[in-house]
Amino acid sequence: MSTSRWSIAPLLFALLTPGTGAAQLMSACVANSPERRGESGCTILLRELLPEGLRGPVVLHIDRLDSLGHDHETLDSTRFAFAAGGAFWLVALESSRSDHHRGQHIAWVESVPLPPATRYGVQVQTAAFGPGMYSVVHHHSGPEIVYVLAGDACYEMPTRAAKLRPGETVTIPAETPHRAVVIGSATRHVLAVIVYDASRPPTTPMEMMPGSELASCE
Repeated sequence: MSTSRWSIAPLLFALLTPGTGAAQLMSACVANSPERRGESGCTILLRELLPEGLRGPVVLHIDRLDSLGHDHETLDSTRFAFAAGGAFWLVALESSRSDHHRGQHIAWVESVPLPPATRYGVQVQTAAFGPGMYSVVHHHSGPEIVYVLAGDACYEMPTRAAKLRPGETVTIPAETPHRAVVIGSATRHVLAVIVYDASRPPTTPMEMMPGSELASCE
């Protein structure tokens, strides 16, 4: 998909400098970030409209493929194949958790709620960041499902901090303020799927209201 078709609200990441507490803004999510070359960054792999009439809840499947060839040629508007993290993947939005495709089933998330919307889109992205890195507080216009490829991840939300290890997932509901945090001593690499309201941006940075707090990953 040509990057010229994307109109993306930048999602900026912040690094807390040890010993100073000063924040340094990192790069936004882009179509071909340094993450694709084994460095730090956030890459938007695809952004597509989903079929009209789609209603939730849906089941999200994450499958691993041997290659992109045949599967890539036969995909429809709710199944998306791509390369990420040195492997080939298939993300599918289905009505059933049993509809696996020609790959190895890795994870599924059942009953993903969708907010009211005339039409939905899907954005798939991967992000690799080092220890001590934080995102700005932001929210999405639909649910975000995160699958951890490597390292330890944490997501601070108003009611809890979700700590994840490789192979684990978390669903962040639509409109939920949250912040991504890299915990542990290794680079955190995640695959994220945002099913968003197509009339709005997928991601919106935000400022927390006075007195509001997120649960801490510490």
